[in-house]
Amino acid sequence: MTPNQQKSFFSDTSFGGQRSGFRTKKGGVTHANHELSAPGMVIVWALRKVARLIDKLIVLAKYQFYKHTAVAPSKVRLPWTKLIVVLALGFMAFKEDLSFSVGMGKAAQTAKFGSAAVAEEVVLKEKKDEGEGGLFSIFSEEKKDYFAEGPGDNAKDKKIKAYVRRFKDVAIAEKERYGIPASIKMAQAIVESNSGHSALSRKNNNHFGIKCFSKTCKKGHCTNFGDDSHKDFFRKYGSAWESWRAHSKMIVNGRYKPLLKHGNDYKKWAKGLKKLGYATAKHYEQTLVGIIEKYHLHTLDEQ
Repeated sequence: MTPNQQKSFFSDTSFGGQRSGFRTKKGGVTHANHELSAPGMVIVWALRKVARLIDKLIVLAKYQFYKHTAVAPSKVRLPWTKLIVVLALGFMAFKEDLSFSVGMGKAAQTAKFGSAAVAEEVVLKEKKDEGEGGLFSIFSEEKKDYFAEGPGDNAKDKKIKAYVRRFKDVAIAEKERYGIPASIKMAQAIVESNSGHSALSRKNNNHFGIKCFSKTCKKGHCTNFGDDSHKDFFRKYGSAWESWRAHSKMIVNGRYKPLLKHGNDYKKWAKGLKKLGYATAKHYEQTLVGIIEKYHLHTLDEQ
């Protein structure tokens, strides 16, 4: 073979030519002519490689999904549209690792080692991209835990996040039953109870600063946390959960009921609570919104 020649896909013909031969058949011999197109064979070969790559991407995607969520992929119904988009993105991300050549050496090497090489490239690239917003960040992003302690958290952050972890399920349950955004309830509880560390929350299990206006209180119904003025008496509860439920009932059955029309719009809720006199603090609504946005409490409304 001369330096200017290339290795043919066929042993007895060049690209664009014909391959002839004989095959025996009962009753005689027939002559068969088959015209084969080299570009066509390359396309078929390339499509097979793409199909194999897609299969490997599906396996890798399932593995990463299980790795980050501990949920068996077979139990998850993923919309076909989303699956197609994920596969397309995966192919686009890794397509530079594929090259199709009919030249001597490159074609033989790719044909022999292409599948294994592509698989190794995919695994290495996936590991590199895992922390850099790569393909599988689609799955990890959905499971991000905003309420876990981070390396940059100060004492206040840790205290608030611990409180959120303790009561987030209660906040969500109350939202589903009464329609009050879990973000608003959680923010109010954090402010009113100092994340469960105030004297009122520790001694009375009162996490929302709920006052007592009854003139015929039974013993243990409320206690005084200020001077001797009746308005400084606050309700006492047997548990923190009872306080959360009492707050829900107070919202939906009293003067705050009109706020339910705002749905999950926590900004309108915060403004409405301040306007209707829930607290006398000058910047009460800004405080609530600031806490919600800083600690991603609005994600509770999406669960």
